[in-house]
Amino acid sequence: MSTLIYCKNSIAASPYYIEEASLNVYSLEELSYYILNNVYLLSSKMMNPELCNWIGRELKNPNLAKELLGLVQSNAPLHIFIGHILGSNGYSSNKEIKDALAIISTFENKSESERRKIRADRLMASNKLVDAIYEYETLLADDLVKQLPSAIEGDVYHNLGCAFAKLFLFDEAIKCFDEGYKRNRKKQTLYCLLYANKCLGSPEGFEEYVKKYQVSSEDVLEVENIVLTASNNEQILDFDKAVNDLVYDDTATDNSKEIIENIINSWKKEYIKLCKI
Repeated sequence: MSTLIYCKNSIAASPYYIEEASLNVYSLEELSYYILNNVYLLSSKMMNPELCNWIGRELKNPNLAKELLGLVQSNAPLHIFIGHILGSNGYSSNKEIKDALAIISTFENKSESERRKIRADRLMASNKLVDAIYEYETLLADDLVKQLPSAIEGDVYHNLGCAFAKLFLFDEAIKCFDEGYKRNRKKQTLYCLLYANKCLGSPEGFEEYVKKYQVSSEDVLEVENIVLTASNNEQILDFDKAVNDLVYDDTATDNSKEIIENIINSWKKEYIKLCKI
């Protein structure tokens, strides 16, 4: 773990190995940190006697170990088991515990593939694009994706394409939107496929997919109008004007350079933020 965690409770001499994450934890605080940051990947596998016995033996907490073992033996819901762990050590706030348990209770009966998609979708919604791309690609590379209906698999490809497009990786985005549309047949995915070709500056690619999917002239016109509207963004227009002034108007050199530099810096800052892990 790269984050420093202050542990008030016992530290284990021998760690507990979380197989799903290939991770060793040495305390209840580290275990709580893992739970809160991987809530969508938790499964009933965590409810096992080995974890309970480790807490009693290594962390010198026999009372908690006994409580958890009783929950395992009675086949209690996962969110109840997790709630006992999070509430036992003071690492998590009441709000964090409440939010985590609410999430767990909504998906604890879902398949692992559904949980992974939910996690990736949440990362995507939070603009954590690199993490979302990793989650989507891991899901698609795993046989687990076959548990999903074809249309949902198409949505995974669609969302992955959106993440690539936001990072200006339009070649990768086009491949994903194409695979997505084959599976979900949604107009939104088809439009995104055409948008990505427009953004790539590939009229040949645009025409190729128009013919491949027999896109109507009305839909083509709508896509072109949407791209044109997006291109009329105020910053883009200001940038174009400043570049033209720099080329054709010697008296506007300093002002044009400042405008261009400010806009580029704002774009760079936004892009770097999107690339954060």
